[in-house]
Amino acid sequence: MKPPGFFPAIFLSFWIAVFPVHASKTSIDLPSLGDATSGIISPQQEYELGRTYLKVIRSQTPTVSDPELKDYLERLISRLAASSEIIDHRLITLVIDNTTINAFAAPGGIVGVNTGLFLNADTEAQFAAVLAHELAHLSQRHYARNVEEARNKSLPTAAAILASVLIMAAGGADAGAAALTSTVAGLQSSRLKFSRQYEREADNMGIQTLARAGFDPHAMPEIFEQMNKSSRYGSRPPEFLSTHPVTENRIADSRARADQFQSGGSKGGIDFQLMKMRTLALSAKNPHELIKQLSRELETGHTGAPNISRYGLALTAIQTRDFTTAAKQLDRLLKTAPDNLHYILARANLDANSGNATTALKTIDKALEIHLDYYPLLATKAKILTQTAAHMKKEDPLTRQYQQDARTILLKLSQMRPEDPDIWYELAEAQGQAQDILGLHQARAEYFFLTGNLDDAIRHIEYAKKLAGDRYAIKAKLDKKLADMYEYRRKVIK
Repeated sequence: MKPPGFFPAIFLSFWIAVFPVHASKTSIDLPSLGDATSGIISPQQEYELGRTYLKVIRSQTPTVSDPELKDYLERLISRLAASSEIIDHRLITLVIDNTTINAFAAPGGIVGVNTGLFLNADTEAQFAAVLAHELAHLSQRHYARNVEEARNKSLPTAAAILASVLIMAAGGADAGAAALTSTVAGLQSSRLKFSRQYEREADNMGIQTLARAGFDPHAMPEIFEQMNKSSRYGSRPPEFLSTHPVTENRIADSRARADQFQSGGSKGGIDFQLMKMRTLALSAKNPHELIKQLSRELETGHTGAPNISRYGLALTAIQTRDFTTAAKQLDRLLKTAPDNLHYILARANLDANSGNATTALKTIDKALEIHLDYYPLLATKAKILTQTAAHMKKEDPLTRQYQQDARTILLKLSQMRPEDPDIWYELAEAQGQAQDILGLHQARAEYFFLTGNLDDAIRHIEYAKKLAGDRYAIKAKLDKKLADMYEYRRKVIK
């Protein structure tokens, strides 16, 4: 394992090494790139910087690997991005395992959402409003424009301002931000916030994006007002407000801006409510207590959305292995909405966990006939196959078949989602089960590289090279991968 804090400790030196500038004692002589940011940092440099920062986040911040939550966020971001001013649609999303209310969009198209935003937004439109605001920061290149303000400052200050923007993007969350903060210790706290001008610009453009995407633009002032109230009555304000201060004037301005659009925008669909409940169920510290709460709501009728409560009850019952309760709730849900993929996946997981893997796989295969290559279906099928094979006898012919099928699915997913470390992690497990040790090392190398552990990534490529023997095509591919990793490492630690 790499030493803790490796990436944050060298992050600024990476910035200076990869994106060099020429500095005098009093100013920075920066190249002109001919865009609105006066050449401080180009879009391609932002992209490369963002991909490096992504490794920082993944190496030190806990993320959620659940395929359904990830897929939902990706689809919503894609919908919003298509209605925004963003030009570069190479976006990568993250679900951060943190119950504080926050979201961020960092240079290079990195969009992250805390589970706390899922839990605290009342509607999908409110949830989307925060994301639309963050996408506006990206489309208007506010990160690069913050660096612009460092033109007449010393080189260390310019680099520190950029790093502070990235700290801000992470919302100050957990060890990653703490380590980055220590790297730029002494920087004024005011640098951690966008200017009022940038915030107002992001509000206005975010509202436009909401309206174009079919959402109610009034969701923007709604979610801001909701967070502002929570900061008054709570002991700790939402993390989002520490980097995006919300005032009464700002709420009023955003409401006035939203009033300029015709009414009729959507508050959002059932998918968000299901994902909100899914987040609650997956993050429950006391699932038995949550089961009691949801059961009580259904019995007394004190729930505004019975099907959402039933879904949460089913998921939590599966966790506690109360399969009878889970089956009862899912049967009712599937009777009302037999084509709902979230219900179908929950049913498959119930069957798999209760020892009916064959039934679970048939359920997924039937859904795949309609929803070809749907990521959550494929990922769930692969997981069921690997988990089931792990508990079967080695001499059982079906064991080998399950292992190979899981491996095939995950190889396919690794091509569909090459920058998803969760896929490479699962593929490594499947390769190990299938006794493909060369493939295991290759998958682990990809996983470690994407999660910021260069040392182990290089080590596994070297292991793979030894196993490749005289298979020259494979060795050539591994040599290229190893050279790329060493070159990346050279830039980072220079």
